[in-house]
Amino acid sequence: MNLTHWQSTSLALLGFIAGMALHLRWHPLRRHLSDAWDFVRLRPFLVVACAAASLLASVLDATPVAPRTLAQLSGWRELILPLAHESAGRLAQLPHGLIAPWPLAVLTPLALAILTIRVWRWPSRYGERRPGMMQKVALIVVTLAGGGWLALEVSSLRGVLTEAMGIVKLALRYIFAAIAAAGLQVWLARLVIAWENPRGKEADRDALAALEHTFARWQGVFLLSVFNLSWMLWGLWQPDVTDGFVAWLWIEYLLLFAALPLAVASASGPFWQQGAVALKILLRSLLPLLGIVFTAFTIILLVRYASAMAHALAADSSFGRAVVLPLDALVLAMLDCWLLLAALLIMLRHGFPRSPTA
Repeated sequence: MNLTHWQSTSLALLGFIAGMALHLRWHPLRRHLSDAWDFVRLRPFLVVACAAASLLASVLDATPVAPRTLAQLSGWRELILPLAHESAGRLAQLPHGLIAPWPLAVLTPLALAILTIRVWRWPSRYGERRPGMMQKVALIVVTLAGGGWLALEVSSLRGVLTEAMGIVKLALRYIFAAIAAAGLQVWLARLVIAWENPRGKEADRDALAALEHTFARWQGVFLLSVFNLSWMLWGLWQPDVTDGFVAWLWIEYLLLFAALPLAVASASGPFWQQGAVALKILLRSLLPLLGIVFTAFTIILLVRYASAMAHALAADSSFGRAVVLPLDALVLAMLDCWLLLAALLIMLRHGFPRSPTA
């Protein structure tokens, strides 16, 4: 029977949906997956924000990745290894970068300015430990550096930067993107903690309360951003291969510290103690996390293949690309949010003697 690419793709998607429905129906972790889906369904702004950030990042990407052709997507033997590497990389990166930090990082200097004012005005309220004078001055310096970085970004749009200043601008972009990613990580973890341990009936204020808790942990957020900068630069440096040891080691590195943002959001004390808490969370919830990782990897691999097929089929039509691009971003954002939230709920419920509320 000869089928067109559209027909074969539709049949494959129907088979995938039916298979996943049966798989999730009897999944031993279906409670966590169901609760995570309820979270996504009741807070659609999170999916929209992820999709919008992904679209902006793809539009502003200086070196966009060329989409695969139909011929490439038909050769499974050549495709399976790079596709598996991409899916594993995205899965490992989810706990550290659900929302693309660039170009949302341009809002970081504003957030830092608000934080600086509050830390100087209420030092005991906005800090895990009462900040000293040197820390408060350093916060002012970082805020001013953020303003200078924005000035460089605006100047680069006019094409008036020298090569040296362009390098400085790019370095600052990575630094403030790492800070933005850390803030988003802690904010999301606090939002999930509020969902798991509600303190009031007005859930609409959970996002603002999570932001306040993130400000209160600004010292841990800054240290978490140093970790983020390490994996961002590592990912930038690693060779563009799918079977190299370094490429897979980067994925294992991210998975090993998957619980670090949750530990920063929930545990007090120095950063090294929060790192120890993260390892304890990972060990206590290792078996259920392995179960969710297997399911998540399979779903991400198949959905990303379907996404690549949709882009390839719409490559010759401007209208098709206009429809596929936002729809694809929304589907992938919904998938990422659902799987990450399920993992966070598992770590909360299995990684602590009881779910943290502090």
